Amino acid sequence: MTPFDPWALLAMLNAFYPIVSVANLQRARQERPEYFAGGRLGGSKGEKLFLPDGRVWDLIYAAGGPASAMRWTIQDVTDAAPGAPDPFPLEDGPLAPLDETIVFPMPGGGSFVSLVAGELEAFGDSDGMLARAAVDATEGAGRVNIEPAFSRLVGPAHEHHHAMRQALDNDDPAEELEAAGLTRDTIDATITEYDEEPPDDLNEPDPGDPPRDDSDDDGPPGKERPQ
Repeated sequence: MTPFDPWALLAMLNAFYPIVSVANLQRARQERPEYFAGGRLGGSKGEKLFLPDGRVWDLIYAAGGPASAMRWTIQDVTDAAPGAPDPFPLEDGPLAPLDETIVFPMPGGGSFVSLVAGELEAFGDSDGMLARAAVDATEGAGRVNIEPAFSRLVGPAHEHHHAMRQALDNDDPAEELEAAGLTRDTIDATITEYDEEPPDDLNEPDPGDPPRDDSDDDGPPGKERPQ
């Protein structure tokens, strides 16, 4: 008999039976029994596989629920089966379970708060030094008079910038434009001689013959007009 491989069974169900249902599970058990290792289907809804060695596997998740919620699964529920023997019982080992009534004492030594306080104590009065530095910065203790420095460094630069802008505002570009010949809005015939040959005169179009009034036309000779 083929040994039971739960993952091979799950892959086979997903590959060949994409619609999850108890009917398709029974169909797979009939068509491909080698994947079920001689087990039988059962349970309250027929979604469980009972193997000969006593193990029980749940093969449909949310069996009995809506079809959109069901899916193939492989879950060992041997211990959950009522009255099912344990196929792999554990032997008594050297360790015994702990007594839940025993309360273990707290470990000795300093607590976390005391440890942090001890580390902060090594900084000494650094907080006070930082506080005094902040007060000096905000209140301007030990400040120098910056007005002379501003007048000596920033003032001349500001005056130079103002003078340069004033010179640009007073500069009239009309002379440069006139010298470059960019102010003319008419054709100046004195710049160059006009040496292009004039085009040939075009013949007047022939209007053709005027339209005739055929109301008095008697038709071709020898044929009378109908009365």
